[in-house]
Amino acid sequence: MDPIMMLVIAAIIAAIILVEFNKQQKAKVTDNSHITFDVQQAYLLKAAEYKIEVIEDHQKHSTATNNTDVQHLEEELTQLTKAFEKGDIQLKEFNLKLDTLLNNLDPDKVSLAQAS
Repeated sequence: MDPIMMLVIAAIIAAIILVEFNKQQKAKVTDNSHITFDVQQAYLLKAAEYKIEVIEDHQKHSTATNNTDVQHLEEELTQLTKAFEKGDIQLKEFNLKLDTLLNNLDPDKVSLAQAS
């Protein structure tokens, strides 16, 4: 066999091996994407739980003379939680609305690093 023909055959075989290897690598990346998504959702859920705890803590320890603010906050939190449990709002939107509720609280009494 001609040496040039052997080089051509070797190049074709090398190209086929590289294409197959590339397909395997892409499949590995796409297989792990659901794990990353689940971890992000878990962090968002944990952040939402923490925010709810802070809001409820604020309600319990509120020394405000105006009870309507506390009731309004409680109603909003209940509506948000029910909407999330029904699936009317997504987790990210739920977190953003909890951030809004937290921002409306007295900033001197509540300290929270926002996570969204």
